[in-house]
Amino acid sequence: MSGLKPLSRLYEKMAGFKNYLYDKDYFQSLELSVPVLSLGNLTMGGTGKTPLTDFCLKYFQRRKVKTAVVSRNYKAQVQDAAEVDLKHENAAAYFGDEPVLLAERNPHVHFFVGPIKYETAVYAMEKQNPALVVIDDGFQHRKLHRDVDIVILDATESLANYACVPVGRAREPWEALSRATAFVITKVNLASPKQMDALMEKLRPFGKLIVPMSYEIMRLHPLQGGPEKALENMKNAKVLLISGIAQPSSFEKSLEKFSVQILKHESFRDHHPYTAADVARLVEVWKSLGKPEIITTEKDFVKLKALWPKEVPLWYSPLEVKIQAEEDGFYEILDQVLH
Repeated sequence: MSGLKPLSRLYEKMAGFKNYLYDKDYFQSLELSVPVLSLGNLTMGGTGKTPLTDFCLKYFQRRKVKTAVVSRNYKAQVQDAAEVDLKHENAAAYFGDEPVLLAERNPHVHFFVGPIKYETAVYAMEKQNPALVVIDDGFQHRKLHRDVDIVILDATESLANYACVPVGRAREPWEALSRATAFVITKVNLASPKQMDALMEKLRPFGKLIVPMSYEIMRLHPLQGGPEKALENMKNAKVLLISGIAQPSSFEKSLEKFSVQILKHESFRDHHPYTAADVARLVEVWKSLGKPEIITTEKDFVKLKALWPKEVPLWYSPLEVKIQAEEDGFYEILDQVLH
């Protein structure tokens, strides 16, 4: 690891120099004619940004705010800026798993993906003329001006991981958090008091609002249709887990309190593009384990459902987001975007 430190320092200096150029107006940010909210990370991913985005979109929907969400076409087949169309064959593979998941959960919101976020935002303005643009994973995309920057930090993340890549998982040095409007700490229900205290101590000097949120799995939904299942009724059930997410250990921790027996966790890389061969192998694993219950994440489900054989039971687990403190302050920040 020590051999990577020079690369990490170089990365940190490059990120710092880019921020300096924007801070001193050598580089200009494009400003849209409507408010822009950025929901972003300091690290490479896995903080729980998608559930928080869904939470915020539902708030703006209750406020009847016409909203467009802009994402990068990461590991998606689409190459140019495009609006997500859920009627597209295998939409999750074409547009990306997270945009499709959010589009399914928020049918009144317009979702756009493309290779360059500010260009995709301009495209969204031309196509839908929204009253609000939400930039998914926008903290480092300084080419686009934003009115509010919410940065998401995972309570279970080791503080050592906030070193810049490749030593850690950070895309910018810790000091870059001074740009944030507010912080959301996710998965507080999965973190120890010691982890929470250490993270809070590091964040307090910035003097920004800190909003802790729990991320919980409470019920399962079946692929084949029919009633959902409460996890509290699955004590001692034998399960096979399937996931392609950045922090698979969080998925396991979310299930631990229900005392299920995890026989195996088939874990793929984040945003894994599932194939028919993957599914065939997973079905064989399921059979070899004695046909236990199969549970996957909602993000993986949007890609697996088109490939999954109907005769093999598959459950997916939506995350429920709950604000643990500073609820009024958090909604004030969301309202601030609109003024």
